[in-house]
Amino acid sequence: MTKHELIAELTDAVRANQLATDKMDEAAARGLGVNRTDARCLDIIERLGPISAGELGREAGLTTGAVTAVIDRLVAKGYLRRVADPSDRRRVLVEVTELMEEQAGAYYGPLAAASVPMLSRFTVAELEAIIRFLRVGTEVIDARAAEIRAELKR
Repeated sequence: MTKHELIAELTDAVRANQLATDKMDEAAARGLGVNRTDARCLDIIERLGPISAGELGREAGLTTGAVTAVIDRLVAKGYLRRVADPSDRRRVLVEVTELMEEQAGAYYGPLAAASVPMLSRFTVAELEAIIRFLRVGTEVIDARAAEIRAELKR
């Protein structure tokens, strides 16, 4: 197979993986009783740890008002709590609750458990290449999304 053919096959595999991930996230969001934006914000907070509303807005690409509404909805559901920033008690952070960890674990735990044996089949070098590919791909996608948002503001 030529390099061009491999790139085309990889592109197709990435698109299929993105669709499968989207379906999984949609199912989990429905199970949690939240919309996709709220679910995306929960993922960001879970991944980054306690975060300010402003940081969450930047990560999720949401306005200040939208982030406030998301946080209010997720606090009301018991999935988030507001906590004082330990380095600046005047600042408020949001973090996921134990309820959120339990609920998300019910949906994503089996997926994580199935992924470990699958990933164990790869060599260290292959895993490093996959990580490098995903990080570079994330940078490219984030940059393109920013370009599109800028174009739409004009």
